[in-house]
Amino acid sequence: MGINRIDHAAIYVGDIGKALSWYEDVLGLTVLSRSDDSAHLACRGTAADLTLVKGTCSLDNFTFGVDDEEDLDRVGAILTREGVAHERFAGDSRPGEGAALKFHLPSGHQLRLATGGAERRAGISDFDGRGSHVPCDMDHINLLGEVEPEVMRDFLMMIGFKSSLNISVEGKLAGIWLRGSAYDHDIAYMKAVNPAHRLHHVAFAVEDGNHYFRLSDRLMETGHRWEFGPGRHNAGLGSSTGFGTNNYAYIFDPFGNRNEFSSGMEQFADDATPLCVDIVPAQMPEVMNGWGYEMAETFMTVGS
Repeated sequence: MGINRIDHAAIYVGDIGKALSWYEDVLGLTVLSRSDDSAHLACRGTAADLTLVKGTCSLDNFTFGVDDEEDLDRVGAILTREGVAHERFAGDSRPGEGAALKFHLPSGHQLRLATGGAERRAGISDFDGRGSHVPCDMDHINLLGEVEPEVMRDFLMMIGFKSSLNISVEGKLAGIWLRGSAYDHDIAYMKAVNPAHRLHHVAFAVEDGNHYFRLSDRLMETGHRWEFGPGRHNAGLGSSTGFGTNNYAYIFDPFGNRNEFSSGMEQFADDATPLCVDIVPAQMPEVMNGWGYEMAETFMTVGS
C-alpha cells in the first residue's frame, strides 16, 4: 500500500521527429508507438516511461505508480474530503498503464496515480545498466511553479508522500524534496524564477559511475555536452551520505526540457527525520555540487 516511484512523464516538444533524434537516436530509448502528435518511449520493456506530445516545451502530466486500486481509493477519499476535483479512468492513455486517478496539484500540474496491470508493479525502478549508455528507467521529477513550497509540501504529504529535504535561503523556504518510496526523493518542487516555467527536469536513472562514463562518451560522439555535472549534490554541506547527496548530470533536449541522469540515492525509513538546511545565496553552488565549485548559471534560472 502507498505510493511508489515515478512511472511516467509526458512532456511537450516542438517537433516529434526532432525530439526522437535526441531521445531515441542519442539516448537510446525505444519507440513503442508514434503518431503525428505524440510518441511513447521506454527505457526498456513494453511500458511507456516517457511520452512526447507535440506542443512547445515543458510538462503535460506525470504519473506515480501504485500497487493496486485500493491505493487509488485511499487517495481519492482524501481528495474528496479536501474538495479537490479528481477523476478515475481506465488507464488506456499509454502502453503499460493500468487503472488510474488524475488530479491537479496546487501548482496546477496534473498528477496521475496508476497501477501497472497484472504483469508489473508500477513505479518500481530498474537500476541495471546492462553495460549500455541507455538510461535504466525513470527516476524522479522536479517541478517549478508560483505557489509557495510549503503549500506543495503539505498537499503532497497529505496524499501520502514523505518529506526528505527542505532548503531555505536566508530563512525563506526555496525548495522541497519528497519521496513516495524509500529512496531519497521521488518528487521535488521549487519556486520558479520565471513564472512561465513549470518544469525544472525529468530524471532518468543510471546505474553507477561507469554508466555516466558510457553516457558521457555517447554525448561527445554525437556532438553534445552536459549543462552541469556529473557531480554529487551536497545538501548536508560536507557529507557524502544522507538526504540530498545523490549523483547527477544535466542536459537539455532540443526544445529546452532539462533531463537529469541520477544515481546513488540512499534509502530511508518512513519515519526518518527530514533534512532542513538554511543557507545564504553564496552557498548554493556548494549545496548543488560537493565535488567542485562550478555551477551552471542556467541551472538556477532556466526551466521549461
